[in-house]
Amino acid sequence: MKALGMIEVYSFTTAVQVADLCAKTSDVKVIAFDRTRPVSADVPAPLVMVVKVEGDVSSVRSAVDAGAELAKRDGKYIVSHIIANPGEDMEKMGYLMDINKDKYNKKLPKSFYGMEIEDKSTQAIGLLEVSGLVASIEGLDNMLKSADVRLVHTEKRLGGRLVTIIITGTVSAVTAAVENGKAAASVLGGIYGDAVIARPHSEVTKFFDFDVDIAE
Repeated sequence: MKALGMIEVYSFTTAVQVADLCAKTSDVKVIAFDRTRPVSADVPAPLVMVVKVEGDVSSVRSAVDAGAELAKRDGKYIVSHIIANPGEDMEKMGYLMDINKDKYNKKLPKSFYGMEIEDKSTQAIGLLEVSGLVASIEGLDNMLKSADVRLVHTEKRLGGRLVTIIITGTVSAVTAAVENGKAAASVLGGIYGDAVIARPHSEVTKFFDFDVDIAE
Protein backbone atom coordinates (compact mmCIF):
# COMPACT_ATOMS: atom_id res chain seq x y z
CA MET A 1 0.00 0.00 0.00
CA LYS A 2 1.64 3.23 -1.18
CA ALA A 3 -0.89 5.57 0.41
CA LEU A 4 -4.12 5.28 2.38
CA GLY A 5 -6.79 7.95 2.07
CA MET A 6 -9.76 8.30 4.42
CA ILE A 7 -12.84 10.52 4.26
CA GLU A 8 -15.26 10.55 7.19
CA VAL A 9 -18.80 11.70 6.45
CA TYR A 10 -22.35 11.54 7.73
CA SER A 11 -24.74 9.00 6.08
CA PHE A 12 -24.21 5.94 3.94
CA THR A 13 -25.60 7.70 0.88
CA THR A 14 -22.92 10.39 1.11
CA ALA A 15 -20.23 7.73 1.57
CA VAL A 16 -21.25 5.94 -1.63
CA GLN A 17 -21.30 9.21 -3.58
CA VAL A 18 -17.87 10.11 -2.21
CA ALA A 19 -16.43 6.70 -3.08
CA ASP A 20 -17.76 6.90 -6.63
CA LEU A 21 -16.28 10.36 -7.17
CA CYS A 22 -12.93 9.26 -5.70
CA ALA A 23 -12.72 6.35 -8.15
CA LYS A 24 -13.75 8.54 -11.10
CA THR A 25 -11.28 11.30 -10.17
CA SER A 26 -8.04 9.30 -10.15
CA ASP A 27 -6.54 5.82 -10.25
CA VAL A 28 -7.40 4.59 -6.75
CA LYS A 29 -9.00 1.50 -5.26
CA VAL A 30 -11.95 1.91 -2.93
CA ILE A 31 -10.97 -0.68 -0.35
CA ALA A 32 -13.66 -0.41 2.34
CA PHE A 33 -16.55 1.37 3.98
CA ASP A 34 -16.33 1.48 7.76
CA ARG A 35 -18.54 3.14 10.35
CA THR A 36 -18.81 4.57 13.81
CA ARG A 37 -21.50 6.38 15.76
CA PRO A 38 -21.87 10.16 16.01
CA VAL A 39 -20.79 11.76 19.28
CA SER A 40 -24.09 13.60 19.68
CA ALA A 41 -27.64 13.58 18.40
CA ASP A 42 -27.33 17.03 16.83
CA VAL A 43 -25.84 15.85 13.51
CA PRO A 44 -26.86 15.79 9.81
CA ALA A 45 -27.41 12.00 10.03
CA PRO A 46 -27.19 9.52 12.92
CA LEU A 47 -24.47 7.51 11.17
CA VAL A 48 -20.80 8.19 10.50
CA MET A 49 -19.16 6.38 7.58
CA VAL A 50 -15.52 6.27 6.54
CA VAL A 51 -14.53 5.75 2.90
CA LYS A 52 -11.05 4.27 2.50
CA VAL A 53 -9.03 4.35 -0.73
CA GLU A 54 -5.53 3.31 -1.69
CA GLY A 55 -3.11 4.12 -4.51
CA ASP A 56 -0.06 6.25 -5.08
CA VAL A 57 0.20 9.42 -3.03
CA SER A 58 -0.76 11.88 -5.77
CA SER A 59 -3.76 9.81 -6.90
CA VAL A 60 -5.01 9.36 -3.35
CA ARG A 61 -4.61 13.05 -2.66
CA SER A 62 -6.63 14.00 -5.76
CA ALA A 63 -9.33 11.47 -4.90
CA VAL A 64 -9.60 12.54 -1.27
CA ASP A 65 -9.73 16.23 -2.17
CA ALA A 66 -12.57 15.61 -4.62
CA GLY A 67 -14.51 13.39 -2.23
CA ALA A 68 -14.09 15.80 0.67
CA GLU A 69 -15.33 18.70 -1.46
CA LEU A 70 -18.49 16.77 -2.38
CA ALA A 71 -19.22 15.99 1.27
CA LYS A 72 -18.60 19.60 2.28
CA ARG A 73 -21.01 20.80 -0.40
CA ASP A 74 -23.70 18.56 1.06
CA GLY A 75 -22.94 19.63 4.64
CA LYS A 76 -21.94 16.09 5.68
CA TYR A 77 -18.15 16.33 5.85
CA ILE A 78 -16.34 15.50 9.09
CA VAL A 79 -12.63 14.96 8.39
CA SER A 80 -10.25 13.54 5.79
CA HIS A 81 -6.67 12.34 6.01
CA ILE A 82 -3.92 10.72 3.94
CA ILE A 83 -1.19 8.40 5.22
CA ALA A 84 1.77 8.08 2.86
CA ASN A 85 3.71 4.82 3.00
CA PRO A 86 1.56 3.23 5.73
CA GLY A 87 3.12 0.63 7.99
CA GLU A 88 3.45 -2.98 6.98
CA ASP A 89 0.48 -4.18 9.02
CA MET A 90 -1.88 -1.31 8.12
CA GLU A 91 -3.95 -3.47 5.76
CA LYS A 92 -5.68 -4.92 8.81
CA MET A 93 -7.24 -1.55 9.59
CA GLY A 94 -7.29 -0.21 6.04
CA TYR A 95 -9.38 -3.07 4.70
CA LEU A 96 -11.55 -3.37 7.81
CA MET A 97 -15.10 -3.10 6.50
CA ASP A 98 -18.48 -2.67 8.13
CA ILE A 99 -21.12 -3.15 5.45
CA ASN A 100 -22.70 -6.18 3.76
CA LYS A 101 -23.66 -7.81 7.05
CA ASP A 102 -27.26 -8.30 6.01
CA LYS A 103 -28.15 -11.84 4.91
CA TYR A 104 -29.60 -10.26 1.77
CA ASN A 105 -26.03 -9.51 0.66
CA LYS A 106 -24.49 -12.75 1.93
CA LYS A 107 -22.66 -13.59 -1.32
CA LEU A 108 -20.37 -10.57 -1.06
CA PRO A 109 -16.90 -10.82 0.48
CA LYS A 110 -16.20 -9.34 3.89
CA SER A 111 -12.89 -7.95 2.65
CA PHE A 112 -11.50 -7.05 -0.77
CA TYR A 113 -7.88 -7.46 0.31
CA GLY A 114 -5.89 -9.10 -2.49
CA MET A 115 -9.03 -9.68 -4.60
CA GLU A 116 -9.54 -8.98 -8.27
CA ILE A 117 -12.86 -7.25 -8.82
CA GLU A 118 -15.53 -8.03 -11.38
CA ASP A 119 -16.78 -5.10 -13.45
CA LYS A 120 -20.48 -4.92 -12.56
CA SER A 121 -21.46 -2.24 -15.03
CA THR A 122 -24.90 -0.67 -14.78
CA GLN A 123 -26.48 2.48 -16.12
CA ALA A 124 -27.37 3.96 -12.75
CA ILE A 125 -27.93 3.26 -9.10
CA GLY A 126 -30.30 5.09 -6.80
CA LEU A 127 -30.04 5.39 -3.03
CA LEU A 128 -32.69 6.24 -0.47
CA GLU A 129 -31.67 6.48 3.19
CA VAL A 130 -34.50 6.82 5.67
CA SER A 131 -35.22 6.54 9.36
CA GLY A 132 -37.14 3.38 10.23
CA LEU A 133 -37.91 0.02 8.65
CA VAL A 134 -41.56 0.82 7.96
CA ALA A 135 -40.64 4.00 6.10
CA SER A 136 -37.96 2.18 4.11
CA ILE A 137 -40.35 -0.59 3.03
CA GLU A 138 -42.98 1.95 2.01
CA GLY A 139 -40.32 3.86 0.05
CA LEU A 140 -39.09 0.70 -1.67
CA ASP A 141 -42.61 -0.37 -2.61
CA ASN A 142 -43.22 2.96 -4.31
CA MET A 143 -39.86 2.83 -6.08
CA LEU A 144 -40.53 -0.61 -7.52
CA LYS A 145 -44.08 0.28 -8.58
CA SER A 146 -43.23 3.61 -10.17
CA ALA A 147 -40.42 2.60 -12.52
CA ASP A 148 -38.57 -0.35 -14.05
CA VAL A 149 -35.92 -0.71 -11.35
CA ARG A 150 -34.52 -3.56 -9.29
CA LEU A 151 -33.40 -3.79 -5.67
CA VAL A 152 -29.70 -4.71 -5.32
CA HIS A 153 -28.74 -3.82 -1.75
CA THR A 154 -30.14 -3.06 1.68
CA GLU A 155 -28.06 -1.53 4.44
CA LYS A 156 -29.54 -1.46 7.92
CA ARG A 157 -28.05 0.68 10.68
CA LEU A 158 -30.69 0.28 13.30
CA GLY A 159 -28.58 1.80 16.06
CA GLY A 160 -29.42 5.05 14.31
CA ARG A 161 -32.60 3.53 12.86
CA LEU A 162 -31.29 4.20 9.35
CA VAL A 163 -32.07 1.94 6.41
CA THR A 164 -30.56 2.53 2.97
CA ILE A 165 -32.17 0.99 -0.10
CA ILE A 166 -30.15 0.76 -3.34
CA ILE A 167 -31.81 0.16 -6.70
CA THR A 168 -30.54 -0.09 -10.28
CA GLY A 169 -31.91 0.65 -13.75
CA THR A 170 -31.68 3.34 -16.40
CA VAL A 171 -30.92 6.87 -15.27
CA SER A 172 -34.45 8.06 -16.00
CA ALA A 173 -36.08 5.08 -14.27
CA VAL A 174 -33.86 5.33 -11.21
CA THR A 175 -34.44 9.09 -10.96
CA ALA A 176 -38.21 8.67 -11.10
CA ALA A 177 -38.12 5.79 -8.61
CA VAL A 178 -36.02 7.66 -6.06
CA GLU A 179 -38.29 10.72 -6.22
CA ASN A 180 -41.40 8.59 -5.71
CA GLY A 181 -39.79 6.56 -2.95
CA LYS A 182 -38.62 9.68 -1.16
CA ALA A 183 -42.07 11.24 -1.26
CA ALA A 184 -43.70 8.10 0.13
CA ALA A 185 -41.10 7.38 2.82
CA SER A 186 -41.03 10.96 4.10
CA VAL A 187 -44.58 10.60 5.38
CA LEU A 188 -43.44 7.87 7.80
CA GLY A 189 -39.81 8.72 8.59
CA GLY A 190 -37.02 11.24 8.11
CA ILE A 191 -34.99 11.29 4.89
CA TYR A 192 -31.24 11.41 5.54
CA GLY A 193 -29.97 10.80 2.04
CA ASP A 194 -31.07 10.30 -1.56
CA ALA A 195 -28.98 10.19 -4.70
CA VAL A 196 -28.82 8.98 -8.28
CA ILE A 197 -25.39 7.96 -9.54
CA ALA A 198 -25.09 7.60 -13.31
CA ARG A 199 -22.60 5.03 -14.58
CA PRO A 200 -21.28 4.13 -11.12
CA HIS A 201 -17.63 3.10 -11.05
CA SER A 202 -16.78 -0.60 -10.72
CA GLU A 203 -14.87 0.26 -7.54
CA VAL A 204 -18.28 1.09 -6.05
CA THR A 205 -20.53 -1.50 -7.69
CA LYS A 206 -18.27 -4.29 -6.39
CA PHE A 207 -19.75 -3.69 -2.93
CA PHE A 208 -23.29 -4.53 -4.08
CA ASP A 209 -24.79 -7.84 -5.18
CA PHE A 210 -26.34 -7.24 -8.61
CA ASP A 211 -27.04 -10.97 -8.98
CA VAL A 212 -28.92 -11.26 -5.71
CA ASP A 213 -31.80 -13.73 -5.55
CA ILE A 214 -34.07 -12.91 -2.62
CA ALA A 215 -35.65 -16.38 -2.82
CA GLU A 216 -32.39 -18.10 -1.82
